[in-house]
Amino acid sequence: MFAAVFVIIAFGAVGCARISNALPVKNIEINNNSSSDVIQNTNSQAYQWSILYKLSEKDDELAKIPVSIGPREKNYYENRISFRNNGMESVTRKRLSDKERVLGLKLLNVKTGKIQIIKVSTKITSDGVSIVSPDGYQINIVERPNGIKWNLWNTLYRVSAPKDTVVIKNNFPREEKITVTKIVNGNPKKETKKVTMGFMYIPHSEYFEQKEENKVLIKVGSDYVKKIVNDAFSLLRERGVESKAFPGELVADLKALSPKFFERLPLLEQGDLTEFMLEPQRTVDRALTILGANRESSWKHTCNRADACGWIQFTPGTYSYMKQSYPLAQLMPNFEEGAGNHINSMMAAILLHDSNLAGLVRKYGENIANDPRLEEYLAASYNGSPRWVWKSLDATLGNTFYDWTKHLRTETHGFMFKLRYLVENKLP
Repeated sequence: MFAAVFVIIAFGAVGCARISNALPVKNIEINNNSSSDVIQNTNSQAYQWSILYKLSEKDDELAKIPVSIGPREKNYYENRISFRNNGMESVTRKRLSDKERVLGLKLLNVKTGKIQIIKVSTKITSDGVSIVSPDGYQINIVERPNGIKWNLWNTLYRVSAPKDTVVIKNNFPREEKITVTKIVNGNPKKETKKVTMGFMYIPHSEYFEQKEENKVLIKVGSDYVKKIVNDAFSLLRERGVESKAFPGELVADLKALSPKFFERLPLLEQGDLTEFMLEPQRTVDRALTILGANRESSWKHTCNRADACGWIQFTPGTYSYMKQSYPLAQLMPNFEEGAGNHINSMMAAILLHDSNLAGLVRKYGENIANDPRLEEYLAASYNGSPRWVWKSLDATLGNTFYDWTKHLRTETHGFMFKLRYLVENKLP
């Protein structure tokens, strides 16, 4: 499909770099920076390359960046933009906190295809988080339309120097719990401790939106989510998981549960409402681009204040209920691993829709499964609680002159706004 040559630069002693040629190259020139914070591929010969190839290259050198997390939390402020019920824009000054970090960045020169690996750190003041870079580099954090700037491993960066350079990956430090075995009085004893480990992630980039060829990531993301949904249905069918909405039938064979319902879930959960209202198509493209770039790692470690985790935001209680209610599904026992695993969490989402459909069938009869608004009822139940859906339906069902969503919570109204855009535009 394309020809490419890449030079892998490996760490040597401080202040120097070592070259290992993956393929024959010419005119190699190495810049021995006085700091070990910069490693360069300065191959001067031009080669054809694609963004997919650059993103899929091995990251041995990026992985070697010694990441770390500072000892204490520091407070800072960012703006948060939203819209009131009257449609007026509202700006809230939000207090946040994080620890200062050392991380690695992988830079791409978009003119030459050359790669550089640099070590940077964050600096936190009351005005926000900024990037401290090696000499000759200027990297800024870009404010998104919703006001978010510092967004951990999915922060939006803009490189002012060197020119024609973009961030395409980061090695981000995060604390993880690991189990270790210690010998106590001659006997092995397991204990859990926290360690700092690097997490490879491709943050969204303005560059991904600039060139038509880079929009291939949107297609890759769309195909990826469709495959995950198909695989989740296949596993549920293979494991013989029966429906609670229609006993005697397999969950995976219910015509009422269209795969499209679940292909839209990651876009609903990861599409910010403010950005959806301002730039709906761009917001959808952003989510699909992140999926196309990171695939199984997309939002793997993302959790919100309600402890909802993963790409489709499961809470521990709901996940546990799905495990107990559908034992044949064999959902992963650990919540964090289960929520972060795309196929497993999608299986749980299908089961939750079946469980919520069972409640609708008990209350309103089997014909509810043929209602053209069924996806909305189930999505609203997924986002909030079935009781709010029932309350709203009791007030409006059978009345074609009113929007059935009248009595839903404010957050779920936003969920419906996003869902209707996706449905109307046949996305993804």
